[in-house]
Amino acid sequence: MPEHHPPPLDQEANRRLAHLHSGRAREQDHQDLDCWRRRSPAHEAAYQRAQTLWRHLGALSSDGASLDNGAEMAAPRRQRRLLPLALAAAVVLALVLLGQSPWRLWQADLRTAAGEQLSRELADGSRLVLNGNSAANWHLDDANRRIELLRGEALFQVAADRQRPFTVQAGDARIRVTGTRFNVAREGGDVLLTVIEGQVLASDRRHRETLNPGQAVRWKDGGLQDPVSVDAARAEAWTRGRLIVRDLPLEEVARRLERYQDTPIWVLGDARHRRVSGVFDTGDPEAMLTALAASLSIHQYRLPGLIILR
Repeated sequence: MPEHHPPPLDQEANRRLAHLHSGRAREQDHQDLDCWRRRSPAHEAAYQRAQTLWRHLGALSSDGASLDNGAEMAAPRRQRRLLPLALAAAVVLALVLLGQSPWRLWQADLRTAAGEQLSRELADGSRLVLNGNSAANWHLDDANRRIELLRGEALFQVAADRQRPFTVQAGDARIRVTGTRFNVAREGGDVLLTVIEGQVLASDRRHRETLNPGQAVRWKDGGLQDPVSVDAARAEAWTRGRLIVRDLPLEEVARRLERYQDTPIWVLGDARHRRVSGVFDTGDPEAMLTALAASLSIHQYRLPGLIILR
């Protein structure tokens, strides 16, 4: 049964609308959205779906759509202005998550809760470790060794077997090895592969790349990007309770933090592009968020079912 999940274009359309109504959008942001909509009929359709959803939720009304935190605004009024957008955002997130076929995740062969890790040795001698908020299906027989990463992140130590290649599918990503060690992470609509030992063949529907230790590659919008050199040790630091990031945008870091706590995180406005470097303790996600907000001089709003950074 194919996986049904919200297309990356729908996620991008919702993100762009959230920014436009965050109170921090500039004229260039509106122009960028117009260009994005004109890329294809699919882009325009995704925008119209997001626009309809937000309009029905009342997120585009003149009352409370802004998250402006100017010093001149009194706290009670700030709360009143914040809550309508926060409520709308929470509902949008709930609807998007419902589109991710949760029954497939609940019925997955292997799955973890937020902050949990699961290590499993497979019948062929291979081992995989699932990070928090992750799910995977696996199939082994005399001819095939196949893993489908439905959500989250996994570290693979593949037992050598040239007669039965080991394959991993994660969205549009296809990974094939005969015996090696590598990490795969689904980050929103993207997939990131990092090779720690051995060689890995990465492909999409049109291209393929052979990666060596210390290389990583990303699938973005369904397409395989060019490989880059990385510190492979960082990719598996999460198995030791550490999240290591080097010069990543806050929006990407937020996706990783969601593996360690249940509440979705929205990053709005210019905060999305703020760069983050550091080593964090995954056992205390609240402290991680507090440290990030303080170091970047941004605001953190905690509401029922939603965290907003801006």
